[in-house]
Amino acid sequence: MFPLATYRPEPRRLRAPTSLFQSLFKRGFDIVVATAGLLLLSPLILLISLAIKIDSSGPTLCRHKRYNSNNVEFEIFEFRTTLAADKRERTLNSTPVDMPSVTRLGQTLRHSGINKLPLLLNLLRGEISIVGSHLFMAAPGKAFSPLDLHEVRPGIISWAHVNDDHGESADAAKSIYRCIKCDLYYVEHYSLSFDMAILFRTILSGSTYS
Repeated sequence: MFPLATYRPEPRRLRAPTSLFQSLFKRGFDIVVATAGLLLLSPLILLISLAIKIDSSGPTLCRHKRYNSNNVEFEIFEFRTTLAADKRERTLNSTPVDMPSVTRLGQTLRHSGINKLPLLLNLLRGEISIVGSHLFMAAPGKAFSPLDLHEVRPGIISWAHVNDDHGESADAAKSIYRCIKCDLYYVEHYSLSFDMAILFRTILSGSTYS
């Protein structure tokens, strides 16, 4: 429906969701989902918070540095899944579930994707969108001009997720390059219908942000 293999980015400014209606609808949709999610899932969030406190000492939430395609650094929230005293940083080639610092409860939370629920806070704050550009663990470099993605928030899910590429494969450089190509494609072909297509394909495939 939206072929990636045939796409070849051209050296020109990419179009972004500049329509006022599109911008307001997209942001409104994010706010409604984030608010409804936090309210409806509040009992589950409280239970998980209590379970984390019982499982190991330390804060309930942790913050991770992420980058958007414009190399802008910000922090996302997740449930803590590791021992609080462990200061090791996750690298592009590490496998979190296999790291000895991950708690038993943390393994369950990561496997189910429930540890991502606090991302609803980032969503409500407007730092991310439900669908957007890819969230990078390391700055992707100067792959974009400042005008390319200045109106596009990074997303909990992205076109890269639909293409089963999260930027964290064994060959990290090639994987990040493929994510960048997906972002370029997403921005040039942006529309509300494209967002909905990405969302529904992600739900059907069971793919989640990682």
